[in-house]
Amino acid sequence: MAREKITKFDVEWGKICFDGCALKDILFIEGRVTSRNYVLLEKKYGTGHVVDVDEAHQLLKGAPWEVIIGNGHDGLLKLTPEAEVLLKQKTALLVLPTPKAVERLNEMIKRGEKVNALIHVTC
Repeated sequence: MAREKITKFDVEWGKICFDGCALKDILFIEGRVTSRNYVLLEKKYGTGHVVDVDEAHQLLKGAPWEVIIGNGHDGLLKLTPEAEVLLKQKTALLVLPTPKAVERLNEMIKRGEKVNALIHVTC
């Protein structure tokens, strides 16, 4: 699913809502929403609680001014060291608890800033 022109996100434990949709974890890249590839993450790491260098490259598409990572309600989502280094080298990186990350994402969208994000909605 790829939706464009998102104006606001709302988050609850286990889902993020926008434009009448509710998804689990999302990538918000260049104004479009897609689901994370849990099948691939589970194969590679045995969990979806990892942001790796492949997702980091996706998050850098369109040269965003800022990349926001919502690392869950309890902060359990982690970046691999390679992903963290790559993102910090190329953009401003914010890693926040998911509710704060969604709040920041909504602020950036409202201001028309170039922002990409990965939002994890559990743990």
